[in-house]
Order: sequence, then structure tokens, then C-alpha cells
Amino acid sequence: MKKYMRIYLKVFFFMSILFLLLSLIVVRRFDVTLPFARISYGIFVVSAFVSLTLWLFKLEKGNSILNVILGYFILIPGILVIRNVYGNYLFRLSSLIYIIMIIIGIIYGIVLWIVSRKYKKQVDDLNKLIENQNKS
Repeated sequence: MKKYMRIYLKVFFFMSILFLLLSLIVVRRFDVTLPFARISYGIFVVSAFVSLTLWLFKLEKGNSILNVILGYFILIPGILVIRNVYGNYLFRLSSLIYIIMIIIGIIYGIVLWIVSRKYKKQVDDLNKLIENQNKS
């Protein structure tokens, strides 16, 4: 739980900045005042979803592929919350949210590929060290 809260605080900080920028864009572009309570609620909920996704992604127990797939499905409601917070001001087209989900899925896949390559390299290095230790 302590590890999750540490991740949550970092994500909350970055989500606050992101939501501030998005709110400024909506206010400047559409000349609309957004309710502070709705934005604050959105920050809390989206931060919880994103931090749970990151925590699940970093989890070493269980099947890593299953953890990644579950993490992606946990991330999708966060996008829907952002759509609910900003409404039609930010998401004029309903298909835009699906495009964003696909882009996040692609980024998530790239991160998974990079991490798996790094993990395989570490395993190969450790196997070489064990072989060298057994030879001596």
C-alpha cells in the first residue's frame, strides 16, 4: 500500500498539471467557466486509475502479460472520466475518445516491448554470470 501511495502522489502531481493546462485551453478557447469541484474529482479519480495501472504494471507477481492487459483495461475508465469532466468542449467528436484509447494502447505496447527487452537482457546477463561462476 505504501508503494501504491507513492505512485499515486507522483501521478496526482502530474495529473494536476495536465488538468490545469486542459482547463486553461477550454477556458481560453470556449470562454466557459468549468466547475472546480468537477475538475478536482476528475483529478482524484484519474490519478487513482493511472496509479493503479502503473502499480499493476510494476507488479512482479503473477503473469506479466495478464498484468499489462488488466492495466490497460483499468486505464480506459480514466479516459472516460476525463471526457465526463470536460464534456463536449474537449471531445467534440465521440470517435476522438476511441482514437485516444488506441494511441494509449500503442504507447502502452511500446513500453511493454522496451521493458521486456530490458528484462531479457538482464536474464541473459545473469545466466552468463552463473555459467562463469560454475566454470570457476
